[in-house]
Amino acid sequence: MKKTPILGMLVLLISCASGPTLNYYTVDMTASDATDGTVNLVVDRFTVSEKLDRHQIVIQQSPTRVSYYATDRWASSVGEMVEHKLTAEFGPVDADQRSLIVEGNVVAFEQIDSAAGPVARVGFEITIRDGDSKRYETPLLEKSYEVEQPASDNSVDAMVQALSRAVEEIAAQIAEDAAGL
Repeated sequence: MKKTPILGMLVLLISCASGPTLNYYTVDMTASDATDGTVNLVVDRFTVSEKLDRHQIVIQQSPTRVSYYATDRWASSVGEMVEHKLTAEFGPVDADQRSLIVEGNVVAFEQIDSAAGPVARVGFEITIRDGDSKRYETPLLEKSYEVEQPASDNSVDAMVQALSRAVEEIAAQIAEDAAGL
C-alpha cells in the first residue's frame, strides 16, 4: 500500500521533467529606415484586442476559427513589442521638429493560414495627437491600418519576420500620413 503513493509521485515527476520545450520570439527591433523624419512621432501606449492579450502566437485558421501555437510564445506582450518596434522605426526625437503622439490598439497580429501558405496580418487602429494636446481633445488623425505579408516558409521564424516587415510597412504609412498633418 505504501508503494502506490511513491510510484504516483515518481510518475508525476517524470512527466513534469519531460514537458515540451517552449520557444520565445520577439519582432525584429532593428529600424528599417523606411520612415520619413519630417515630424517627431512619439509612441504612447498600445492596447491589444482580447485574442492577442496573451503570450501565445495567434493562428487565424479560418474566418471563424482561432488557435495558438502550442510551444511558441512571445517574449513580451504584443502591445509592448509594437510600442518598441514603432519607436525604433520612428527614430530619435529631433528637438527642432514638431512632435506628434501616436497611440492605438492592435487589432491583428497573427498568422493567417491560406491556400498559398502562411501569411502575417498586422492591424492597428491609430490615433495621432499634437504633442501639446490633451487626451480628451479631438485628435489630428484617427485611422485603421492593415497589412498582410507572406511568410517565406512554414516556420515560426519566418512568420515572426513577416510580422516584423508588416509593422515596418505600417510605420511607413503612419509617418507619411503624419507628415501631412
